[in-house]
Amino acid sequence: MKNIFKLLLIALMFSACDDEDIFQEDPDSIVIENFFQTEEEFNSALRGVYSRMKTVGYYGGSGASGDFIITGDLLADNLISNPDGRRSNFRSHNWQYNDNTTPTVLYNQAYISVARVNLILDNLDNLEDGTVKDQIRGEALALRASLLFDVARLYSEIPTQSANSNQSIGVAYPLSFDPTGSPSRVATVQETYDLINADLDSAISLIGSANASDKTRFDLNVVRGIISRVALHQGNYQRVIQFAQPVVSTVSPAQASELGGLWTTANSAGVLFELPFIIGDELLDTNFSQGAGTNLVTEYNADKAFYDLYDQATEPERIAAYFVIQNNWIAVNKYIQGSQQQGLNNGRYLRVEEVILNLAEAQYLDTSVSEASALATLDILRNARYSSFTGGETGDALFDAIMLERRKELAFESSDRWFTIKRLQGVSGIPSSYTVGVVRSGNGHLADGTGVVLPEQTLPAGDFRFQLPLQQSWLLENLNLVQNRGY
Repeated sequence: MKNIFKLLLIALMFSACDDEDIFQEDPDSIVIENFFQTEEEFNSALRGVYSRMKTVGYYGGSGASGDFIITGDLLADNLISNPDGRRSNFRSHNWQYNDNTTPTVLYNQAYISVARVNLILDNLDNLEDGTVKDQIRGEALALRASLLFDVARLYSEIPTQSANSNQSIGVAYPLSFDPTGSPSRVATVQETYDLINADLDSAISLIGSANASDKTRFDLNVVRGIISRVALHQGNYQRVIQFAQPVVSTVSPAQASELGGLWTTANSAGVLFELPFIIGDELLDTNFSQGAGTNLVTEYNADKAFYDLYDQATEPERIAAYFVIQNNWIAVNKYIQGSQQQGLNNGRYLRVEEVILNLAEAQYLDTSVSEASALATLDILRNARYSSFTGGETGDALFDAIMLERRKELAFESSDRWFTIKRLQGVSGIPSSYTVGVVRSGNGHLADGTGVVLPEQTLPAGDFRFQLPLQQSWLLENLNLVQNRGY
């Protein structure tokens, strides 16, 4: 019976691959013992995992506004639902989700991908010891860690969220392929992050330079960047600095003149890892809007208060790349441009700009590092975005500047705003305005701030809804799972 499940998973794995990567045999004839024998077969399986990350509920949209690109912004304070749109994911936008109506199905998609990673790792000893085997193992371990980190920060508390977050319940962390298994959630968040870091530390010692020129596969700098992301969520600022610094020192951010092309995939300036969506008829279908050109109807508009944070005089390129004002709506232009141009867009999972901001924040919060270092790191990004800026901030003003750039730079692409609000709630030594949870502006949906105002404007720090609910069907399928409190 177990081999039947394995055969089904193999068939699914390769149905997700790019055409040139698909295993050519009839999937029903695949015997597990005859697969995973060659380097190309392992690489084909890895490409299948990457392709799976593009499915609906992870980086692929479906019309439900539940993909990873938009979910965090609609849960936070950058967006306002347009009543003239389809009101997709509106209940989640107002924090009215429960175990029957969840904001996203990333949980399910991530664990399917993890199962495929574990199948690769379980069979890796079929390869001879050496560089190729190490590279594949390192890449697979880093993938498992990044997938389960995304699950952990959505469905469990983040370590810096409160003084007791590390002792709260973690997420399931399967270490081998078991199609009939029912894994329990790890006892604590601390144990979950220990497992994530163990995978990443192993990966960093194994992964080589084979993928250095391929932005669609994990390489050394991608793993370093992911480590900096995880460590920032843990408040381990020295670890952030250790792994972010080499990336920031070797990879330049996109320049202002490159931003327009970046969001139509005319270039990949500053991108460390991306998910290509130019595959046949497949395209990135996130739900900031529907239609194109003069027929554009927005699902979600940018809040005027957020839009006004950008300086029209000194950063026009970033504004033009991120926004377009149409029909008295401030529409999100990131990704939408590419969708309007027949899918010429890629999912930007990790850019050096995020690593720069991780490093600047860690340097500021690590008391053993001078503020001047944090300011210098921040200015790497600001020099690439503004024609001029005053700069020279110290103290709280410097932290404000770092947070402002983080919010402006990473909006509408990777749910960063939600995670930033969530993880800062228990951080000490920062202005209190960053520890209160979500506080929306009170504006309406139109470009001048009027229009329909959201009924829900605040989600206070410590609210149980910062941990998303597990879907009821998942709990019924796996009786070892435990629902988050409050649901």
